[in-house]
Amino acid sequence: MSTFSFSNDVKILCGDHALDNLPYELRECECTRPLLIADERSYRLGFAKEVRHAMDNDIVSLGATYYKISEKVTPKDCDDVVNLYKAHGCDGIIALGGENVTQCAKVAKLMIVQGVGDFVYFNHKSDMDAEKLAYGGLPLFILPTDIPCGIEATDRAIIFDEKNNLLYNFDSVLTRATAVILDVRLTDIMPAKAMATAGLGALAMGVKGFVDNTANPIALAYATGAIHTIVNELLPAMRHNSNADYRIDIYSSIINAGIAYYAIDESLLRDMTTELSIKTNYSHLQILSIIFPVYYKEKANKDKAFKSVLMPLVGEEEYALSNARSREIKAVDKINAFWKSVVELAEIPSRLQATGVEQSDFVKLADAVITRYRGSDPHNNFTTIVKLLEEAF
Repeated sequence: MSTFSFSNDVKILCGDHALDNLPYELRECECTRPLLIADERSYRLGFAKEVRHAMDNDIVSLGATYYKISEKVTPKDCDDVVNLYKAHGCDGIIALGGENVTQCAKVAKLMIVQGVGDFVYFNHKSDMDAEKLAYGGLPLFILPTDIPCGIEATDRAIIFDEKNNLLYNFDSVLTRATAVILDVRLTDIMPAKAMATAGLGALAMGVKGFVDNTANPIALAYATGAIHTIVNELLPAMRHNSNADYRIDIYSSIINAGIAYYAIDESLLRDMTTELSIKTNYSHLQILSIIFPVYYKEKANKDKAFKSVLMPLVGEEEYALSNARSREIKAVDKINAFWKSVVELAEIPSRLQATGVEQSDFVKLADAVITRYRGSDPHNNFTTIVKLLEEAF
């Protein structure tokens, strides 16, 4: 009998009028003065007005607004948000924007609950207050206005301090959102390239989440649902990117894939991808879309769990006409063909070389992965990391 641990109570509201539920959800949390934080893009495109409009004629009103989130979130952003929250007596947070806003809001929530307003002091505390750690009641609503990054409905938050070359990687229930709201009014029409990159990155998260969570049936359900949505709908979503139904389906599958992906305690793939993202300024999903085929090249021959997640892709007819070994080969061939068709159709990078990273950087990248994470993953060694980077280059 397998044993597993899984916890995720983030509500996901998705659809044409999902935003209209925001006032009700705030009242249910007894939140009447939320702080709205957003990036400049969301403000410029009028998404902040949509949020204000959804809250018209309601007892809930914004306590304060903050539109100065950096393109890459910094510790100073977190300090500013926390201090503004306290100065205006706010009682919840609405995060409107992309990955940078999501990360900032998650860490700000953690800091507020812990009663600190200085990121550096907070991060160097020996431990968190037990009473406050048990309290995760500060409402946090995440409203993506860009392609989700997969971290929205998880207990993870990651901030890179470029000034001091420090990576802060939080895994705490106190970063957890109350709800994620995906409304078509808050999403711009995404170019086929952006949709393709995000979809392939999410497929990588879904397969990784499936393979490494085989003893966890709940995580497998999230991963499986995401994989099948992406395989069946990514190409139509790219061809008809103005279709809101396709767009929301892909976005929700990214969030579901992220839940399974970040449920993994340790992951060499995730550590490598994070370091490459820092080095190149490409997003986590962009890097995943490039290195995923190389990372799983060996698994296609050896890993039964990897094969099992691909097997349904061969179809009922192939199941009826072939033996198990033949189906395994067909399954791997089919996923590779799907990957190639998406890359070629959207003309997106398929090698690390396109990101600007140099082969001379591989030694430093491998050292950074080993130094920062120190995981017990048996593949987390210098030779393996450099080899994977070279093959993906």
